[in-house]
Amino acid sequence: MKKILSFLFFAMVSVVGFAQEEGNDSIQKPSKFASWTISDAFQAEAGFAGSYWKPTFNIALDKEGYYCVVNLYNGSGYYSVDNATLPHLYLKTDNGEVVDLEMDGDEPVHKFYLKGYYSLNVWMPGRYVTRFIYYIPDIDKFLSNYYIKYRVWLGEGFKDVEMSKSYSKKFNKRLRNAADEVTSKYETKKQSLNNPLEGF
Repeated sequence: MKKILSFLFFAMVSVVGFAQEEGNDSIQKPSKFASWTISDAFQAEAGFAGSYWKPTFNIALDKEGYYCVVNLYNGSGYYSVDNATLPHLYLKTDNGEVVDLEMDGDEPVHKFYLKGYYSLNVWMPGRYVTRFIYYIPDIDKFLSNYYIKYRVWLGEGFKDVEMSKSYSKKFNKRLRNAADEVTSKYETKKQSLNNPLEGF
């Protein structure tokens, strides 16, 4: 019974935490991506559901194409990034190939702070979020791969996440679901933008 209650608690924290993140993002987007559409965030490292400090991914879409968005969290400050080196996202496939996603450099890193909040009378501390936005040249090719590991290269350090066989299945499924979600959202949004009398 205790295990069930613990799971329900963490699941509820997950919903609140991710909702907080997306709500915050809606008013703090980088200027370059002000018109993008973004999927819900999904946990991108093994751990209990809604692990508060684990990296999360989103897939974003605008008229220029698709983006892979990586959010790293810290309780004491933002991640340090070498200003002379644009961050890269390396994803390793199950056949040993490495997919390299780069940033274009206009706004390579987006930093913002998520305020702490109470969930079920438990204080969830504030988080410093370092967000990296990587352009995906070919979304179909990107999603055709099966990923088992990724590395967020910061120039003067990196964040490595190696996935187990069972967790890699979840990660790849979540990645594809995020792409499907944002595509659907974007098409709905585009129809509205193209029709000034939509819903009038």
